[in-house]
Amino acid sequence: MSPDSFSAKVLESSSPMFSVVIPTFNREKKVAKAVRSVLAQTFTDFEIVVVDDGSDETARQLQDEFGDRVRYFRGLGQRVAGARNLAIGHALGEWIAFLDSDDWWYPTKLERYAEAARAHPEIGLFYSMMDMVDDRGRYIRTLPIRTRRDVYPAVLEGNFIFNSTVAVKRECLSRVGLFDTKLIGCEDWELFVRVTREFPALLIDESLVAYEHSSSGSLSSNHEVWVAAHDEVIAKCLAADTTLSSAWVQRIHAGGHYVQARIYLGAGDECHALENFRAAFRQNRRRWRAFVYMILLSWKPSRMILSRRAKVWLRLPEAR
Repeated sequence: MSPDSFSAKVLESSSPMFSVVIPTFNREKKVAKAVRSVLAQTFTDFEIVVVDDGSDETARQLQDEFGDRVRYFRGLGQRVAGARNLAIGHALGEWIAFLDSDDWWYPTKLERYAEAARAHPEIGLFYSMMDMVDDRGRYIRTLPIRTRRDVYPAVLEGNFIFNSTVAVKRECLSRVGLFDTKLIGCEDWELFVRVTREFPALLIDESLVAYEHSSSGSLSSNHEVWVAAHDEVIAKCLAADTTLSSAWVQRIHAGGHYVQARIYLGAGDECHALENFRAAFRQNRRRWRAFVYMILLSWKPSRMILSRRAKVWLRLPEAR
């Protein structure tokens, strides 16, 4: 099966409720931790599908430690989007649950999702709260997530659905397609926009995932790639939906400037960050955080009073 295509399988009675999709690239130790977090789940009706595009000892590590508890496949060199598509093509579950190889789940994650799926059969995509941790697993903060039921088009204004929290029905992917392998970055966001445009999504208002902030090898370190991909996703999604009001289009562009400003700030490019924060605030005065950043970046002494935790949260360069 081509990784860019999708044909819905007829699920056998023995098929699991969840297929856990884990793409990895040269992260043998981190992916093992991610797998352990799945195997420690209190809900056990799942399979684990790992697609490996790397050249390290991941295959040996997974085989030695987990054996046939993990279904392992070699990737086709199409980056993370292609790896996820390949895994979905081999998956047998009714729900596809995503987990990045440098993140991990808390033990009740799948239990909560199974309960929610039974209680809300109309929902096509579930997502949850998530904790940000450092590379030693120490808690930094819980990322704020929107609780609104009308997720689309708010998710296009600024992505608040994190990949490792998502479980999506296979039938939804059969209708809207898989990850766009032409995108280099933001491919998860673009897919979630397509899914939520067609199907209702629901937040499970509990922190069930740990996200490792600025992990080694993360694509987010290449900020220009992310800025370009962000522009591409917004252009693609707006072209696909011409029914959005002018007010929503303006909000979406303001959100785009705000996210790009955060990307530039994380890369230490304060000049472009300030420029984009100003553009975001001009287009949407409700973007008060953009105004706060404008003050912090325009008058650096104001940053002296901030704690290091606040500086990490704000992605200020001196936090690194």
